[in-house]
Formats: sequence, structure tokens, C-alpha cells
Amino acid sequence: MKQMALFDWKAIKYFHMRVLLLPVISLAAGFISALLVVPTNVFMFLFFSVNTFAVEEKGDLNILYMTLPIRRSSVVGGRYALSICMGLVGLITGIPLAIFADRFSLSHYYGPLEWFLPIVAISYLLFAVFNLCMFPILFKLGYSKGKFWGMLVPLALFAALYSAWVIISSLPGNEYLLFNALEYAGKNMFLVNGSIILIATLILLFSFLLSKKLYSDREF
Repeated sequence: MKQMALFDWKAIKYFHMRVLLLPVISLAAGFISALLVVPTNVFMFLFFSVNTFAVEEKGDLNILYMTLPIRRSSVVGGRYALSICMGLVGLITGIPLAIFADRFSLSHYYGPLEWFLPIVAISYLLFAVFNLCMFPILFKLGYSKGKFWGMLVPLALFAALYSAWVIISSLPGNEYLLFNALEYAGKNMFLVNGSIILIATLILLFSFLLSKKLYSDREF
């Protein structure tokens, strides 16, 4: 699994420099609210990891895998390992980016640290949900056939959720809803964050098992 993840990372070396653009996009989200930076950064790193499917199809790597003693489950496992690593990088780099973005954000964040932890947990949940929306489809259909449902539709859904959050949170009086939710999460840190992390992990596990099943049944 580790070797396949490294192989996928080397396979997308043409795209490596584009990683530097991802924090820029996340900082742009910070103009509205610093709370948007971490979820945006995690999603962008997840979206970047989809490049492995494009390179795989362009180089006919699936056919190469069939000629080597590589199990299909290892291919899936390696790609998920790389995706999770990319998500962790997005999470870790997103936190200092959020702190920096709060300096120029239109909506400043003044809450204590424990209020920020649910944002991190929700970012992980978004990663798991969008992973489920993208990876099984791409493993089943490939990049060319699956990029509409496995990439463009999830991207549009993320943009819709993003816009809805901005609109709802900007309405008069709704700032107290966020305040109350963060306050509750801060007082019930293990219950709220633990529940979100558990649900996200189960979704991610289901996504992996589904992808493994779909890829094993795929014909080349």
C-alpha cells in the first residue's frame, strides 16, 4: 500500500508545483471568514489527489498493473493512503492559514481554541463525504467517463454548500446560531468532536470498501 501511494505520488509529479496554488485558494476563502479556510484547504487537497486517476488513465497504468504482481486492492489502498495523506496536509497547513487569514477577514474569529476544534472535525467529515462522492465513481468508471459525476458534481456541491453557509451566516441574527453551536461544542468537546470523527471514519471506511469492490469488478 505504501509503495503504491509513493508510485501514485511520483506519477503526478507534473502536478506537484500546482500544490502551491491550493493555500492561495484557501486564503481567498479567508477574506469572508477564517472559519472557512481549513475546510476549503482540506477539500482542495482532496480534489488535487484526483489527479492520480487522470494520470493513470492517460498512461494506461491499469493495463500495466494487470501485467505485474499487484493486487487491485493494493491499488485502491495506495490511492486512499495518498488521498488521506493529502487531506492531513490540507488540515495541518490550513490551521496556520486560518490564523493568518483572521487578520484580514471580513468576519473575525474571537472564540477560544476549543471552539475551533469542531471546525477541524467538520473538515474531516467533509473530506470523508466528498471522498465517498468521488473515489468510488472514478474507480468504477475511470477518469474520462467518471469525471462529471466524480469531480464536477462534487465540486459544484461544495460550492453550493459554501455559498449557502455564507448567505445563511450573514443574515441578521444568525451569527448567534453559530456562536451557540460553537459554545455547545466547546462544552461537550469529546461528545461532539468524537461523534463527528467517528461518523467521518465510518464514511471513509465505507468509501474504501465500496471502491475496492467496484474496482475489483471493473473490466479493462
